[in-house]
Amino acid sequence: MGEKLYVKIYNDIISKVKDGTLKVGDKLPTELELAKQYGVSRITITRTMKELNDINLIYRVKKAGTFINGKVNFKNSQLIIPIIMPFHEDFNDIVKGIQSITTANNMFTPVYNSKNNIKKEQEYLLEILRGEFDGLIVYPCNSIANIGLYAKIMEMNKPIVCIDRGIMGIDTPLVTSRNAKGMEQIVDILVQNGHKKIGFFSVNESMSVTEKERFTGFCSGLIKHNLEVKQEYIFDNDKMNLMEMHKSPFKQHKLFHEYTNKCIDEYLALDDKPTAICCVNDVSANGFYLDAIERNVKIPEDLVLTGFDSIDVKTNAERHILSVSQNFKEIGLSAIKLLLDILNGQKHERIQHIDVVMNPYTL
Repeated sequence: MGEKLYVKIYNDIISKVKDGTLKVGDKLPTELELAKQYGVSRITITRTMKELNDINLIYRVKKAGTFINGKVNFKNSQLIIPIIMPFHEDFNDIVKGIQSITTANNMFTPVYNSKNNIKKEQEYLLEILRGEFDGLIVYPCNSIANIGLYAKIMEMNKPIVCIDRGIMGIDTPLVTSRNAKGMEQIVDILVQNGHKKIGFFSVNESMSVTEKERFTGFCSGLIKHNLEVKQEYIFDNDKMNLMEMHKSPFKQHKLFHEYTNKCIDEYLALDDKPTAICCVNDVSANGFYLDAIERNVKIPEDLVLTGFDSIDVKTNAERHILSVSQNFKEIGLSAIKLLLDILNGQKHERIQHIDVVMNPYTL
């Protein structure tokens, strides 16, 4: 509830600035007055003010109050470009990359957190469609959900730039990492360290484009080194990713561990076990790690795990998880630059690939 109220107030103040109700230099009411005005707690208003300050919309003067900021001299100023992300805390660097441009130039970027839930993503898209906006940057839950709402945005001639995966059936520009290349690099390092029996966790027929690219890189890496792609080393999650997008974060977490333990059962039942397993991302790798050690699988002595993302390099190193880093700030920066090129009628590449970087931990 708090997040939904915060988003509404955040967007309401931005809209008032854009339509001239609030002008440069205007003093805002106190936080207590705003809380009474909007019928919310002061905690909600405090969060709203912090976020408005972060995008440079307001500034504070000690003992004087909070004012509407005065830097409005950029040709793209006053643009409203919402951002929809599917994660609770992760990948904030994408938003930082976007706001490295928007904050400096007074473009407004309200951030919506779908928490990888299709229904919540739908709610935010409907809210955005009801208000004023000039374009959208979105990391969609999957490539087909809410396609009708994305089509409506396109019908309004509002550009959409997707991150990580596009919208199937709609020609949306895309910024994504070189996923196949990154996973192939991981396989190269495993082979260099003597591993010949390598598995993959986890796959299914409804994998996202990004995940399919990583699995392609895994297979091409094995083939390049003349290693067998063994069916029993490929662990299937039974379309868990589609199921979790209709559940709360708590139930998503519970569902993930149910399927992880099923795959560990399959691993333990093998007579000839893989010595390394490439996980589709860091969340999978760390979840597999926690469940594996509870089942007395020693990491990395019995089994080496690899991830993809390097969200927490320190934790990966402590757990001996090899991973590559996506350059999230560069992804965000490229996404906003691409959107501005489209708005300004400039030539642009429809798909932009960002290189990954191997993290400091080595086997």
